[in-house]
Amino acid sequence: MSQDHKELLLREILTKLDALLSIMKIAFMDNIEAVKERSFARSEIKKRIYELCDGRKSVDDIAGELKKSTQYIRVYLTTLEEEGLVVRKGNTYEATV
Repeated sequence: MSQDHKELLLREILTKLDALLSIMKIAFMDNIEAVKERSFARSEIKKRIYELCDGRKSVDDIAGELKKSTQYIRVYLTTLEEEGLVVRKGNTYEATV
């Protein structure tokens, strides 16, 4: 199988996964919002970190923007990951819902 064919297949898979994720977000919107509300009710900084998880910012970027240490930010990112609200993509984080 050629490299071009593999890349085409991977793009098709990604497109289908994105569509599936969109459908699931719609189906579980109330549950998702409840999880976010519970999570952010306890911490405004956690909400701000979540809002900065755009898939482009690194931990260092988020820490710099919020004027906090990277260790401090990593603690919250770990919690957000465990709650299923963000995913790690290389050295960046992206909000999933």
